[in-house]
Amino acid sequence: MFLIDTTTLTRSFSRTYAEECALAFSAIDCVLNGEQAVYASTELTTGRRAFSVLREVGATRAAELKTRLGEQGFVDRILSPNVDAAMAFARRLHHSLGGNQLVITPAPFVAPDWSQSEYLSFWETLIRTRIKEVYFNHGWEYSSGCTFEFLVAVDTGIPTYTADGQRLDAATAISSIEEAVDSLGRDGLESDRLVENVRALRAAAPGSSRSETAVNNG
Repeated sequence: MFLIDTTTLTRSFSRTYAEECALAFSAIDCVLNGEQAVYASTELTTGRRAFSVLREVGATRAAELKTRLGEQGFVDRILSPNVDAAMAFARRLHHSLGGNQLVITPAPFVAPDWSQSEYLSFWETLIRTRIKEVYFNHGWEYSSGCTFEFLVAVDTGIPTYTADGQRLDAATAISSIEEAVDSLGRDGLESDRLVENVRALRAAAPGSSRSETAVNNG
């Protein structure tokens, strides 16, 4: 039984985006207590599941999904299953790293009225300031958010790994994203965000294009 009944507290709050970010980071810092954590990157609002539903409903752009499915349909068909998978991935990662490593997953975090860009900015700041390694769940190369987080990790110089714990270098990542873009293109599905992120990744990691990779492997 809680000693304070918060249902009787009705005071409302008004904050800027920066103030909301500071509030969230202060809560995270209560757990980290000066340590750096591992980040578990995984698809949430975009990715393989979203593209599968796009094929099913005959649409081509991820932005059409909420219109086609409705808000609750989007949550039931895409977001909730992805959140469950993301939390399971973070738990597996926590245990595989010995059970004493702090692992952060973005899945449970909800900030009402935040845009996708504001979410991405928040996680970018987290990765740059509080993360020492990033692990990417299977299928990460189809996710706009995951590919952006890989770009941030590379730009920050943070080690990146696959879900199986293998080192994920920029050349391999670029090849994987490009293959995902090609696959989606064959199905007539729009992948502009993936293209944008892989273009930025090539700029952030010079010499990691497909042709350069082929030369290095030869």
